[in-house]
Amino acid sequence: MKCILVVDDDTDYLRLFRNFLVQEGFSVQCATSGEEALSILKDFSIDLMITDLNLPKMNGIELAKKASILLPFMPIILHSGSISPELPLMAEVVGISRVLAKPVNPGAMLDAIRNELRDI
Repeated sequence: MKCILVVDDDTDYLRLFRNFLVQEGFSVQCATSGEEALSILKDFSIDLMITDLNLPKMNGIELAKKASILLPFMPIILHSGSISPELPLMAEVVGISRVLAKPVNPGAMLDAIRNELRDI
């Protein structure tokens, strides 16, 4: 069973997202901050990380940069309610493989997850 780490400071969104992924057959770890996410990445076997851009103290770009050092081959998906024209390039530079607009369509997110996991 593939394990996904979902990082978002909105606990309601996190709970809904977690429940959706569990129903789709994934094991899920959740974090509400970049620091918590990095701790989980050190303690658990994570196959893919999904992170929000806007997090307290450490944004999703900074988190992805640090996560890519810990697990260089782990796919990372970034989602954000505010996608600027330069965000996809900034994301790619730090190892993020996909950027999705929030609110994320569940089907689109599931397709992105399956496509990313197929390659590992």
